[in-house]
Amino acid sequence: MPKLGSFFQVVTVIISTLAIANPLWACSSFRVLTEDGHNFFVFNFELGGPRDLIETRVVYYPAGTELTGSAPDQLEPASWISKYAVVGMGWFDQPMLAGGMNEHGLSGANLNLPNYTTYQDATEADDGNIIAGWDVPTYFLTQFKSVQEVREAVQEIKVVFSLWNVRGFKLPIEFHYTFHDPSGDSIVLEYIDGEPKIYDNELGVMTNSPDFEWQRVNLNNYINLTTEDAPARQVADVTLLATGTGSGMLGLPGDYTPPSRFVRTVALTQTAIPAKTHAEGLMSAFRISNAISFPEGPARQIIGDQVLAGKTDFQLVADTGNRVMYFRDYDYPNWRSVDLGTLADNATSKMILDPSQGPKISNAISDMLPLR
Repeated sequence: MPKLGSFFQVVTVIISTLAIANPLWACSSFRVLTEDGHNFFVFNFELGGPRDLIETRVVYYPAGTELTGSAPDQLEPASWISKYAVVGMGWFDQPMLAGGMNEHGLSGANLNLPNYTTYQDATEADDGNIIAGWDVPTYFLTQFKSVQEVREAVQEIKVVFSLWNVRGFKLPIEFHYTFHDPSGDSIVLEYIDGEPKIYDNELGVMTNSPDFEWQRVNLNNYINLTTEDAPARQVADVTLLATGTGSGMLGLPGDYTPPSRFVRTVALTQTAIPAKTHAEGLMSAFRISNAISFPEGPARQIIGDQVLAGKTDFQLVADTGNRVMYFRDYDYPNWRSVDLGTLADNATSKMILDPSQGPKISNAISDMLPLR
C-alpha cells in the first residue's frame, strides 16, 4: 500500500513531481469589496509536503532593496532596486515572493498554470531586461503602485522560461498572475503562445488550469445556481420538499480541482451578504478563505510507493487600503497581521518570520463569567 515516507523520500517525491508541469501545485485567490470602499485581496497557497521543504515565510523588503531576477544561460537577467516596501509570502528559501502587497496597496500573487503557459522568447538584445516566471510578483510589487501601472509596464519586461533551482533540482515553472489595488482594479496576467495576455478580472477570482478565459466560459455551466431554496413541487399526488436549506446551490462542485475551486469561489464571493464596513469585509475575507481551504489528505498523488498529499499551506489576506497583511499557517491556525505602513516608516532592513510558530492558543477560563 502506498505510504507517507521519510522526510528524504517525501522531499525527493515532491521535487521530482514538481520537475514536470504538475497540477498538484494549487492555489486560489479572490477579493472582497465593501460598500464603504475597502478592498481585501486573498491568496491561498496550496502545495503540501514537509514544512522544512517548502519553508513558507513572511518576508519584508524595504524600499531600496537590491534584487536580481533569473534568466536562461547566456542571457543577462534584470537587476533593480525596490521603489516600494513589500511584505509577502516567501517560499523554498528563495528571494522572490509568491505573493504579497506593497506600501501603496498593490497586491498580487503567482498561481500555477501548467500545460497552458508559454513564456516569451528573449535574445541578447534583451539583456538586463529579462526575468523568469517566479520573479514576476516581486518585480511588479516592488516597482509599481497600481494595477494600471502594471498594465502599462507588462510590455517593458521580458518574462522567459527558465528552470528554477530548488534544493538542487531544476524545476520548470508555468505560472499566471493576479494583481489588485485599493481602487478595486483587478487583472489576470497570462503568457499564452509566447505573448502576455491581460484580462480585466471583474469577479476578482483566479485558480489554476485551464487558462482564465476557459474558467470564465465554464461559469456558464452553473447559471442555474441560486441563493434561494427550491420551493415545494407537486408531482402527481406527491408533494416533494427540499431536504434542507441550500437547495438552490445543489450542483455547486465540491472537489478540489481548479475549475471546481474557481466556480465555488465565485459562488461564495458573489453570494455572501455584502460587507458594509471594513470590519465586515475583513471577516468575510477570513471566512471565505477558510471555506475554500483544505486539509492534508483529500487531494493526493501516488508516485510509486509514496503519497504526496496537498493542503492549504498558507493563507494571506491583504487589506489594500490600510496596508495591513493578515496571514496564517497550516501549522499555526491563528490569524496574525503585519502593518506594512509601520514597517515602511521604520524598518530599513529585510525581515523574516516563521508563520508556523506563535503564541500558544490562550486558555479562556479567566474570561468566563458566572451564569445567572
